[in-house]
Amino acid sequence: MKKLYLEFIRGAAALTVVTYHFLELHTLSSHSKHFYFGNWGTDAVIIFFILSGIVINMSQNSNPKEAKAFMGNRILRIYPQLVAGLLLGLLVLYVTNSAIPPAGVIAGNFLMLSAVKDYMINIVPSLQSNSPIWSLSYEIVFYLLFALTIGKFQKRAIGWWFILSLAIMPLYYLQTGPAVVKHFVAVISFSSIWLTGYYIYQYRSYFYADKYTALFSVAVLPLISRMHLSTLYYDPAKYLLFAVFAVPFFSYCLQGERSGRKIRWYSLLLPYAVVEYIVFKQPYLTFTSFMAYSLLPVILVTACFIIQKFQVQQHIRRFIFNTGKVSGKYSYSIYVIHYPVLFFCASFFHNTAITLIVSFSGVALFAYCLENYLQPAIVNYFRKSKETYSLVTLKVAFKGLSFYDRKLGMVKKVVVPLATAISTLFLFPFNSN
Repeated sequence: MKKLYLEFIRGAAALTVVTYHFLELHTLSSHSKHFYFGNWGTDAVIIFFILSGIVINMSQNSNPKEAKAFMGNRILRIYPQLVAGLLLGLLVLYVTNSAIPPAGVIAGNFLMLSAVKDYMINIVPSLQSNSPIWSLSYEIVFYLLFALTIGKFQKRAIGWWFILSLAIMPLYYLQTGPAVVKHFVAVISFSSIWLTGYYIYQYRSYFYADKYTALFSVAVLPLISRMHLSTLYYDPAKYLLFAVFAVPFFSYCLQGERSGRKIRWYSLLLPYAVVEYIVFKQPYLTFTSFMAYSLLPVILVTACFIIQKFQVQQHIRRFIFNTGKVSGKYSYSIYVIHYPVLFFCASFFHNTAITLIVSFSGVALFAYCLENYLQPAIVNYFRKSKETYSLVTLKVAFKGLSFYDRKLGMVKKVVVPLATAISTLFLFPFNSN
């Protein structure tokens, strides 16, 4: 049940990213009025970071792996589909007569060292036709750091990692040093969000929240993401606050039997009021948008009350579980493949209905193929290679043992009976009564 809640959230986040990029690319290609759906794509990526921290901790707890096995599984899970997404992105650049980046930039994308051009400090910019893969450059470092903590002192190591992520954050805002340093400072700073997800699962039994508190907390997240604590678009401090405010929501999704301290909904009122005041004083949102985001907690809590009043919560829960089974499974494939498809459709189609049908159908088809054909084929290939290697190793070992058949026969015929006789003589007094 817990996993299906998380799968639904993962699937919803992936679809949010697709919707945001569809609207962004289509409005740019049709020269229509700029779409004010800003930040939703980034919000979904932050949700992915939190979810990743939760799921990795959950997986490692249920099936512990050594560092090498952990990294092997992570790379095998994310890299084959990433390569497919990058290759499709390059093909789309060629077909649309867009500029092909230099070989060094292409190599940097395949090595997972990219970040969004003009918005983030990067070693190499992400491909224009698949810019969302910047988040995977961050994720792979999170996985590597986590793998390095695996061992007897993991709890302490992760604690120091979290402290480092907070301590290094001021350097992110100073933006000093070469691009390589600034890139990894950014990655470490954003790892605090991933670690918040890790700690949500780690200490899930210390606190719990009811559905009203959970909905209230998640409804405040869009307002937090529209705060401007600095001039930088990607702000780790703001999104760390985002992650902390999401704690009651994810706590509710994870909880089994209620235990620990209850998070009361009214405890969120004061920080919510502070966030609302900060956003209101900033000139970035229209008054209509501000009111919509401000009233979202009230709307969601009221909707929950109505659902409970009419006793249809079982239908909602069934919908969440059934949808989560499908959308969660394909969420990663959708994420890595959707942008090249949308980029291609935005270049060739200018009718909204046609673009919508073709692009979403294309994303669904590619995601289905990646998840059901490419990924299993790659996994089976490496699994068979591993089994073949193990079989060859055993054959070599048995062949090597044949050289010692005579000596083994001697051990069996002479040494073992002699050792048995000596043991019997020594133990005889203790067996006598």
